[in-house]
Amino acid sequence: MIFKIHHTKDNFLEKIYTDSMKSLSNFYGINWIHHPPTINVVDDRETIDALKGRKTENWVVGWTNGSQIYILNKDNFEKESNHKYDPDEYSALIKHELSHAFYNILSSYNNFPFWLGEGVAIYTSGQNNFKNKPKKFSEFLEFRNHSGKEVYKEAGFFVQALIEKFGKQKLLNLVKELRSLKTQEGLDRSFVKEYGFNLSYDEINAEKLI
Repeated sequence: MIFKIHHTKDNFLEKIYTDSMKSLSNFYGINWIHHPPTINVVDDRETIDALKGRKTENWVVGWTNGSQIYILNKDNFEKESNHKYDPDEYSALIKHELSHAFYNILSSYNNFPFWLGEGVAIYTSGQNNFKNKPKKFSEFLEFRNHSGKEVYKEAGFFVQALIEKFGKQKLLNLVKELRSLKTQEGLDRSFVKEYGFNLSYDEINAEKLI
C-alpha cells in the first residue's frame, strides 16, 4: 500500500495543536518535547479505509496510531462522513485524538478497558459540551475490548463525574495501573482501591454522580 504525503501550513490547525498540547500536557503531567505527535489530514473515506485496512463506518473521522494522529479533512467532513462540520467540534475532535496519544504513554499502550480511554479523551477534549448528559449510566461498561459509537454517549460523562467528585489524581492513578492490568478482575480491584465502590451500574448510579 502506497500513500503520497506532503507537509502543509494551516494556521487553524496549528492553533488547535498548540493549545491542545499545552492543555493536555497540564492534565496528564507529561511535558512532551521530543518527537511530539503529528497530525495527518486525510481527504476522503477511501483513504481512511486504506489506512485502517478495512471498510470503516461513516462516523469514523479520526484515530490515533502511536503518536500519529489521523483526521478527516474539514473541507470534506460532511461529504465523507455522517457528521455536520462545526469548527469548535472539529477542534475538540483533534484534541480528543491527541489526548489518546498522551493516554497511551501513561497506560503503556494498554487500551483495556476501551471505555476508559475514550472517556478520558472525551472529557479532556471538551466533547461533553456537545453531548446530552445521560440521566443514568447503563451502556458504557460493555465496551471493554471493542469500539462502538454508543460508548461515546456515557464514558466521557462518567470520567467527568469521577474527576469532579474525587479529583484528577485518582483517575491518573487508575490509568497508570493499566500498565500491569490485563483482566476485568484486575481492573475491578484497582477501581475499588481508588474509589471505594464497584464497577457496576447499580453501584455507579447509587453514587449519584450525575
